[in-house]
Amino acid sequence: MSWVAVDKFGDEILFSAEPFRMGLSWCSDEELADQGRYDGQVLVPGTIHELIGRSLTWEDEPVELQKG
Repeated sequence: MSWVAVDKFGDEILFSAEPFRMGLSWCSDEELADQGRYDGQVLVPGTIHELIGRSLTWEDEPVELQKG
C-alpha cells in the first residue's frame, strides 16, 4: 500500500511504506534515514485532500491509502 503525509513545511508526500518522523519531514526507509536522507515523492498541493477527502498537517499521523 501507499502512505501520504505532510512535512513541517506543508509539502504533501507519497510513500511506498509507512513513514516515520525524521527531523522536519518523514522517511520510510531506515537505511536512508541513517544517512540523513529522505525518501518519498512530493505531490502537487491539494492532492492529499483529493485522495482522502480531507487535508493533513504536520501534526497528523500518516494515512494509508486504501484500494478501491
